[in-house]
Amino acid sequence: MTLDAKDASSANAALTPDWEGSFVADDVRQSALGAGAGISPVAMSSRDARDAELAAAGEGDEMNGAQDEGLSASSLAKWEGEKKCCNALRFEGVPEAQGYALCTFARGGIVMSNIFLSTALISIASISAGCTDMEAGETCQESVYGFKPSSLITNIALVSGLISAFCLPVIGAIVDYTPYRRLVGIFSAVFITVVQGVQIWLTDSTWFPMAILQAINGFMYMVQVLAVYAYLPDLGRLVGPRKMAWYSALYTMCQFGAQATYLLLNVALSLALGWGGQDVRNAQLSQGICVAWLLLSFIPGWRKLPRVNALRSRPANKGLVRIGFSQVWHTILGINRHYGSGLRWYFLAVVFAESGANAFTVVSVTFMMEVLGMNGTEVAIVFLITLIASIPGSKLGQYIAKRTDPIVSWKINLIVFSAITIVGSFVLTGPSMKNVCYIFGVLWGIMLGWFYPLENVTFTLLVPKGQESELSGFYTYCRSILTWLPPLIFTVMNESGLHMKWGLISLVIFLMVGCGFLQVMAPWEEALEVAKGPNKMTRAFSEVNKDMSDDVVKQQGSVVSPECYPECEA
Repeated sequence: MTLDAKDASSANAALTPDWEGSFVADDVRQSALGAGAGISPVAMSSRDARDAELAAAGEGDEMNGAQDEGLSASSLAKWEGEKKCCNALRFEGVPEAQGYALCTFARGGIVMSNIFLSTALISIASISAGCTDMEAGETCQESVYGFKPSSLITNIALVSGLISAFCLPVIGAIVDYTPYRRLVGIFSAVFITVVQGVQIWLTDSTWFPMAILQAINGFMYMVQVLAVYAYLPDLGRLVGPRKMAWYSALYTMCQFGAQATYLLLNVALSLALGWGGQDVRNAQLSQGICVAWLLLSFIPGWRKLPRVNALRSRPANKGLVRIGFSQVWHTILGINRHYGSGLRWYFLAVVFAESGANAFTVVSVTFMMEVLGMNGTEVAIVFLITLIASIPGSKLGQYIAKRTDPIVSWKINLIVFSAITIVGSFVLTGPSMKNVCYIFGVLWGIMLGWFYPLENVTFTLLVPKGQESELSGFYTYCRSILTWLPPLIFTVMNESGLHMKWGLISLVIFLMVGCGFLQVMAPWEEALEVAKGPNKMTRAFSEVNKDMSDDVVKQQGSVVSPECYPECEA
């Protein structure tokens, strides 16, 4: 669901010690853009590494330092040598670490399969609407099931985003307050795999049910992510911060490698079979490969991840729905009351900037197909280029942040990202500009590779010590709560007859609103000083949750608030 800062002395004590280290995992993390159901592979691989280091960094002072983990100078040197060899890729035989890596590998295939499925759905929907003799770059103006075919993918993202916004807090409560974390993860893995298998039978008569399944699958993907991320705190305590930092880099390499391998495999097979322009066959091939991919990774992955007890005590007369949304509301109150000058504006920036960047991965597929006349294979190649270009983008973000600060660097990124998107909307006007799109793929890849590490670095450094686990879940929710709005705006504009370039430009609004919230944040050094100070969130949670505290398990005469566990335990 990895990061450091310019000066460790100005950050939380548990964080790793140098600015360059904040981008170690990010260098390999930034992956290409996904499509369909609003899933952004860059974002998801970014979250994996971020949450891995958060788990290691914020789970207690007892882990600060190698000696606390039994690592003497000699054993630490030995570990540094071991991590360079092949044995390090086995995560030293730690089952939880191996299981997490396998699930990460599985998600890389899921995200990339959406590219081929999305292009096929648009093609079949256009045929179903009666648009059979269109030239490349011509948009179907007919409707099917009340919408234009070009609105299909954004509608899928819209539905998936709304389900996630309303249901993720409840899923989070199930993961935290019941012993069913592993069951939730297994169920979501099975559901996703079955749906991917069913979608092999994508045809002109089954495409609409397949689109509905894809919207549900987007939500189940987020359920899978929540369930897997819940294992990170225990894994961080088990292996310690130093090894966890290395593990997080390996996790991002797993996701990056999975996405690149999946794209290369599908494109190569498509070209070898002569299916380069046959979107439906490519989608069927992709879904078949994805099923095998998931079986080979999800099954051993979840076999290695153990069953765990409930993380928190559940109030006797409170339902999981109420608990889930209460946690979100109480977190908002605490941040607004005690960290209003920095963390509040940061989270607001995340809500808008993340929704714009995430929607870009959805809208771009439709734009490339409808405006540029690209087929599924060509779209996949653009995403592969974007995937590769995101690596130097991460380095560029590191370079600028080291010479300014993360907030300044992120604001520059949002402004440049917006400018490139606007220029691309006016330059990429038709099939004759198809080859130019590959150049913009490089530019957009650099921007996205720059975007996510800066977002993550800022969060890691601004989170109050002792609230890493609590706020990490809230952070994930902020990144998904508004993902439905940009696709909705695009759909409305597209259905109104506006050119798609205006739909693409509409994403800039969200990026610039995010930039505006960053602009009103307190100066970087001031925000860091506040984060270094005494943790005010624990007290805030204790105050706002008095209505729930009476029902929580009492330990040694003290009430343990579910919202500040374990810090409130006396």
